[in-house]
Amino acid sequence: MDPRDEIAFQVCRWSLQAHSSIPIEIVPIKQADMRNRGLYWRSPDPLSSTEFSFTRFLTPYLAHYRGWAVFVDCDFLFRKDISGLLDYRDPSKALYCVQHNYVPDECVKMSCQRQTQYPHKNWLT
Repeated sequence: MDPRDEIAFQVCRWSLQAHSSIPIEIVPIKQADMRNRGLYWRSPDPLSSTEFSFTRFLTPYLAHYRGWAVFVDCDFLFRKDISGLLDYRDPSKALYCVQHNYVPDECVKMSCQRQTQYPHKNWLT
């Protein structure tokens, strides 16, 4: 979670809890905490617009590689029960991601950061 997004995180957390019919644990991934724990030591990336550009990949580790864990950006707003994602569980899959063709039109993104383009920007191959 980027410290600049505390209010967005609180709204996301509220919307997730308000709609969830299953027990959930919401854990913000704060870069400073990850550094203090010795889990993250990468130098700042000038192309990263948020602190969680890379720390998000600690999600499985932080969940102790047990059960199902979901990473969401803190500006998500849940309007339905997240338990619906459980219908898609497949034990043969280690990772899920939404794959889509994303070609940004703008040159500037959030917080006046320069927009970068590269293949498969928002998904893993």
